[in-house]
Amino acid sequence: MGAGHMEQGTASPRSWPRVSGSRPTSQEAIQRQLEEVEEQQRASEIQGVRLEKALRGETDSGTQDEAQLLQEWFKLALEKNKLMRYESELLIMAQELELEDHQSRLEQKLRQKMLKEESQKDENDLNEEQELFSEMMQVIEQRDRLVCSLEEQRIKEKAEDQHFESFIFSRGCQLSRT
Repeated sequence: MGAGHMEQGTASPRSWPRVSGSRPTSQEAIQRQLEEVEEQQRASEIQGVRLEKALRGETDSGTQDEAQLLQEWFKLALEKNKLMRYESELLIMAQELELEDHQSRLEQKLRQKMLKEESQKDENDLNEEQELFSEMMQVIEQRDRLVCSLEEQRIKEKAEDQHFESFIFSRGCQLSRT
């Protein structure tokens, strides 16, 4: 199963399922990675169904005993969680890129407005500058909230991972970090 390989991603300090190597820098790159994640999620679903049937004894599991199947199922569950989390992070990155582009356009407009001599600006010009500046500050605040949200999400996920791993270890299974 190709989705089982993990590598260190550059988008965050944790390992991500193998998709394109680095943090995407365009909406198109994010879309490609979202498609790759979706493909890996479908493959994981198929693998999960196979494992669940084997655990229920509905199919021949070959040489694997129940403990091996259970361990494989736990690893698959962790992988699926990582895929869902990465998908969520990609969606946040897409929002952040949109806000970054919007902020850049606002900055450009504001610079254009500020090129006009102060003595030649009327009340309308000053109001437009103020509106652009206010909108730009709102975009900056939205970007900051996204970053905070992402960090809160990572902290929550780390706690969930620790809880899940404790549960797995309590069942006598071991997880390799491959």
